[in-house]
Amino acid sequence: MENPGGTTPQEKVTVDIGELTLPEFWDTVKTLDQVIPVDYYLPGCPPPPDLVMNAINAILTGNLPEKGAVLAPDKALCDTCPRNETKPEKISIKEIKRPYEIKIDPEKCFLEQGLICHGPFTRSGCGETCIKANMPCRGCFGPVDGVVDQGAKGLSAIVSILGLDDEERMTEEDVQKLIDGIVDPAGTFYRFSLPASLLRRRRME
Repeated sequence: MENPGGTTPQEKVTVDIGELTLPEFWDTVKTLDQVIPVDYYLPGCPPPPDLVMNAINAILTGNLPEKGAVLAPDKALCDTCPRNETKPEKISIKEIKRPYEIKIDPEKCFLEQGLICHGPFTRSGCGETCIKANMPCRGCFGPVDGVVDQGAKGLSAIVSILGLDDEERMTEEDVQKLIDGIVDPAGTFYRFSLPASLLRRRRME
């Protein structure tokens, strides 16, 4: 969409039938807990029924953890993944692939197939819904406790296994080609967590 005049919507405009209003637009995004106090977090996209029921039971019985806790297991999805047994002890990704580029093996670890999977750095509790649909984890459950920045953790985890077997023979060009295989790094690793990241905007428009 072209907007050569740089026109932006106004919060109020008067028309023949009266006044139209829009909410104020901010130039950045905040997390919920940056706006209001949050008692408990129930992760998921959407939260699965069993976690919702567990949360309701905890409220009814008064068996709640400290305020601010995440009402989901505190372990990585990799630990509960049905493909865990096929994951080799040492993974080395020779080329980053996207799901539409290959025929995905329904039994094999996604990382072993060259697909970016957020399982190693995402909280479990989702019931492995995406994985059971033969798609890699995208990170909607957020990080496990103690991880400050989910995106940075994920980027670090994936980059650390790129070309691991051939790292001594790789040139700078080879390394760059591997890294360039990560399309839209911010969108890939911060899909659900950008407002909570350690990244800071340098310019506010």
